[in-house]
Amino acid sequence: MAADAPVSPKPSLAEAASIQAFWDKHYRELLQEYPEQFVAVKDGKVIAADSDLATLVEELRARGIDVRTDVAIQFISAGSASLQL
Repeated sequence: MAADAPVSPKPSLAEAASIQAFWDKHYRELLQEYPEQFVAVKDGKVIAADSDLATLVEELRARGIDVRTDVAIQFISAGSASLQL
């Protein structure tokens, strides 16, 4: 029996750094436009936002977007709590 090929993490470290750089660079403008909302970003662009995470995930799935691998989601808030998926 052949060994399984190693699985690459998704996102890669380089992709994760790029995603974090996007949030860092655009957080203030996102806060102005999407306060207290979950924001979904793909390829450096906001593709959806909603105050309810379940609703946002449902919308993305309806559009054929795999929320586990194809999009970065973060809650945008002026408060100190941070949630990044």
